[in-house]
Amino acid sequence: MIEKLKQKNLEDLIEFFDRVNDIYSDFYITKEKNRLFFKNNWELIEKTLKYQEVYGIYNSELKGLLIIIRDKGYRPYVKLLSENSKYTIDLLKFLKWNFIEVDLYFKLKKGNPLSEQIKRTGFTMIGDRGKELLFFKKRIKSFYKITPKDDYIKDEEHRLY
Repeated sequence: MIEKLKQKNLEDLIEFFDRVNDIYSDFYITKEKNRLFFKNNWELIEKTLKYQEVYGIYNSELKGLLIIIRDKGYRPYVKLLSENSKYTIDLLKFLKWNFIEVDLYFKLKKGNPLSEQIKRTGFTMIGDRGKELLFFKKRIKSFYKITPKDDYIKDEEHRLY
């Protein structure tokens, strides 16, 4: 089950970061050109829960984490970390279907196998930044509202009923 995490889930996040390793070191926030990693940085985790969109996938305990970082109107970056590829795929499906109307960015290391999975989710590579790759998913603008055709008929005598 995927749910939006709040302050009450702080204990689950602390336990998750103790248990799961970020092998490729892609799970961080950049602040003033410095990378701040979540592991053992409880103050950063608490601020992230308060000010960013954080989603977690549960199966008796927290198995995966998805963060959408929006900072002062800049690009919304997605950070994803999970125990295995099954939870990664579930979080990517959630991202694909629940954030259709939002431009999203992923920044990953070149050797990260997550890059192949996010390409299948609709992201395209738009940049090669030395050791990192930048991926982008264009938003789909909202569709036109469906209007009953009777609303277009002005004269009441031409209506069907």
